[in-house]
Amino acid sequence: PTASTAFGSPTASAPGGGSDVISTLQSLQGPEILWGADGVPLGYGESDVKGYESFGRFVAAIQANGIDLTQGEYTILAPADSAFSKHELGGNAPVTADVLKYHVIPGKKSLASLTSNQPTLQGGTLTASRKFRKNWLDDAIVGGANWPSDKPAGNCIVHTIDTILVPGAYESPTYSQDASELAGSSSDAAAKAAWLAARA
Repeated sequence: PTASTAFGSPTASAPGGGSDVISTLQSLQGPEILWGADGVPLGYGESDVKGYESFGRFVAAIQANGIDLTQGEYTILAPADSAFSKHELGGNAPVTADVLKYHVIPGKKSLASLTSNQPTLQGGTLTASRKFRKNWLDDAIVGGANWPSDKPAGNCIVHTIDTILVPGAYESPTYSQDASELAGSSSDAAAKAAWLAARA
């Protein structure tokens, strides 16, 4: 069968939800993208909106690798297009079928239930942690500000992320305490700030 047969036709749907995972991802709109300093020579203010995060590259990668998500129920951690760009600029290995399957959790799980380690379709396990008042799976914040989550998508549910997750790449950081636990110590606060800056 062709990719369109396996995934269902990419029909139009309301933003944030569709009859299947592909149409949902194609219509999903993430956080605003601002022009920043690059927009000034073009006549835009740095805080003017250039566009919105989208998820077309994830859709294209799923289809190109023939990953069928129509059988059973799944939770999808969908990286934005900017996550693919960041992954490539970092000199990382190509996004393979194994990497894509690492973003798929068997069963439909709400954001509130993703607070423990999660097995993936790839066979590896995503490590759950709580850092700086955020819930993480490996190196991705799940449920970040303005990042869509708990989006129904037929037999799937979608949570969006800003990072490509790679099997075996995650290492527990030294500074994994919640932000409130670091309050009151200037040395810890400086270390926390440096750790966050390194992840930016």
